[in-house]
Formats: sequence, C-alpha cells, structure tokens
Amino acid sequence: MRVRSAVVLGAFALVAAGCTTGGHALPAPLPPVPAAARALVAWSQAVCTSVQALQGLPTGIDEVNHTAADPAQADFLASQITSYVSGITGQVGQAGQGLKSVPPSGIKAADAYVMQLGKSLDQVAKKAPPDTTAQPTLAQARDLATAVAALKPAAADLTRAVRGDAKLNASYNVAPACTPVRQFGPVDAAAPTRPLVTWADTMCGAVTAATALKAQKIEDLIISDPRYARLSGFDLGSFISSAGSSVSRLVETLGIVTPSGIPAADKYHDSLLASLRAVAPKLPSSDSGTADLAFQPVERLKPQAEQIIGVLASIALPTPDVPTIAAANPVLAHSHDVAPQCRPLGSPPPTLPPAANGTDLGACAAGKCQVLVTGQADITASGLTFTASVTSNGVRILQDSGELSFGMGGSGSFGTAGHMVTVRLSGVLDGKAVLDISTG
Repeated sequence: MRVRSAVVLGAFALVAAGCTTGGHALPAPLPPVPAAARALVAWSQAVCTSVQALQGLPTGIDEVNHTAADPAQADFLASQITSYVSGITGQVGQAGQGLKSVPPSGIKAADAYVMQLGKSLDQVAKKAPPDTTAQPTLAQARDLATAVAALKPAAADLTRAVRGDAKLNASYNVAPACTPVRQFGPVDAAAPTRPLVTWADTMCGAVTAATALKAQKIEDLIISDPRYARLSGFDLGSFISSAGSSVSRLVETLGIVTPSGIPAADKYHDSLLASLRAVAPKLPSSDSGTADLAFQPVERLKPQAEQIIGVLASIALPTPDVPTIAAANPVLAHSHDVAPQCRPLGSPPPTLPPAANGTDLGACAAGKCQVLVTGQADITASGLTFTASVTSNGVRILQDSGELSFGMGGSGSFGTAGHMVTVRLSGVLDGKAVLDISTG
C-alpha cells in the first residue's frame, strides 16, 4: 500500500510541474480573447459595409459581352452597357465614400488596407466614362471591367489585416456587417456577442429613425425665407409620398430581427413593431399615385402634410427604453455599448461637436471650413454661395441649381465639374448644426 501511494503522489507532482511522462512541456494556456472596443466595432462595420458593396463587381460584364455577341439582342446592348457602367460607378463610389469616412483604427495593417483599397477604387473610378458621355461604348465598359477585375480580393486582404491584432479581431467578430474571423482563447462570460450587438444596433437605429419621424414639423418643410418658396411644393409632395415608405422600411427592418432571448428586450421590439404597424395603414402607400404632388398648390398640400405629421407623432416608443433594458443584462449591456448606432450606457447627453472655425462663416471663402450654423445662414465657399437652413433633424441647402436635404452624417455636393462644393452634416442639435464644407 505504501508503494502505491508513492506512485500516485509522484504522478501528481509530474502533472503539477507541467510535464508529460515523455518529457515534453504541456501547451501554455491561450490568452483570453480581449474585449471588443466600440471604435473598432464601428471601424469594422464601416469597412465591411464598403467591401460588401464591391461584391459581384467582376462578373457584371459577362452579361454585356453575351448580349454583344448575339446579333438578335443588338437593340438591348446600349441600355445594358449604360446599366452596367452606372451600376459599377455607383457601387465603387459608394464603397469609396464609405472608406473615406472611416476614422483610422490606429492599427497599422488595418489602416494600410483601407488606404490601399481606397487607392484601388480611385483607379477604377478613373476608368469610368465621364458624366458628359451621352452613351458609354462597349470598349469603355470593357476597360472599366478590366480595372474592376484588377481589384485585389478585398475580403481576403481584410481578413489578413484583422487576424494581426487580437482586439481588432474580437471587435470585427461582433460587427453585424462582418463575417467572423476565427479566434482562439477563453472569452469572458459577459463579453459582447455578435447576435446581441446586431440586435442592439438594429434597435438603436430603429428608435433613432422613429424618433426623427415623430419630431417632423411643418416648419421644416415650409421655410419662411421666400427664396425657398419655389421649392415648397416639391418638399411637401416629397414628404407626403415618402412618409409611408419610411415607416414601411422600419416595419420591414424590425420584422426580420432575430429575438434576443431576453424577455424585456424582445417585448420592447414587439411593442415598437406593433406601433409602427398600426401607423402604417394611415399613411399614403408608395404606389398611391403621388408622383404629381409636387405640381399641386402648396395650400392644398399643407393640410395633408400636417395630417401625416400628426399620424407620425402618434408612433409610441415603448418604456422602459432600450438603454434601461440593456443595463439589466451584462451581456446585452456590453453588446449595446459597442454597437455603432447606440450611445454607451451612462454617457452624457448628446452635444454638438466643436467646429474648428466656430461661427466664422468668412473662413469658408477659401474653400474649406468647419462652422457652426444657427437657424439659417448664407455661406460662400470658393466663390459659390448657398443658404443653409437647420431643421429638426438635419439641414437644407439651397443653391442656384436647386436644393439638397440630408440628416446627421449625410452630405451633398453641387457646382460644376472641377468646381464642386461638398457639405457634410457633422452634428445637429436644438436648431444648430456643425457643417464641414470643402471644395474641389
């Protein structure tokens, strides 16, 4: 008995020392997977969305070539070429703009990836026929296709960049638009999960959109400045015809949300969806023949717009709200805090970002500025003058060729080739807006 006891104790000591009986050390335990970071989740979401916009580009020319080779389809070739060229330039432009708006991650390989892909997209854009071309030719379409085919496999390059940094890897893996990249190591039980980040991000986005719809005012559509009068009919008609589709899109978005498995969270989702579904039938449908609304008198359109505003105001936002619900569940709380469309729990009330040039609108004359606008202001940038009017949720830009209207994070350009002004809305709150203005 004494011998058997000594053998058992000796085996225990051997294992405790981290050795095998063959003399090899046991593998060191893997380091824990780091926590996802909000900024890196937002970086991943923006980059993956841009990369997705590029999917399928190389194969689009196949159908054009097939039509070009078939004399029986000659009548369809011109329209197909135009469709292909406009589709490619649109997707490349969307992806390029998305990449340019991505703040640096601070991770060398990842930022180098974004920079290189941006340069590649610029090269593709240069192969696109100029806007002045009445009808793109087959040769131009094929040149564009050759440039597209030369793009590196964006998804594979992105995966390699992500794998090089553990924190980026963890953040990338929970970003809704990204396909997770395998990562090894123990994960904290309260760490964000991809399903809950997706749930929180979708719900926060839906609540923001629903809140904006509820906040609509007739004053945002009919600006008292007489210079806007010629556009009031168009603005009212556009609002009336789009209100129903705006709610329908929210209903569609919430209708495909995967349940979180958290009763309070899923009850909130169901209640908001029910409220939007109740409102939808009271609004004009997208196919209700509203194309001629812009040509009707403002006096006729205004009562209809006011009625729709009243309907939108009846959208009920459930209580308790999403942040309160998230705070009660550690995993949902952490998932909520890294979701790009959510504001982290406990963060202070929203404020306007600082404007580099403050209220000095004269700084824009040189063609580049960041200014704070209150209410309405006339601004001249590089010789082009426009009027900016702040609305409840965005800004309206009036210039000689027409009007632009966009919300937070949106942008618009006007001018002529080689002399364009671009205005981006960096913040809007309580009748004030921060505008980033550039020319080129």
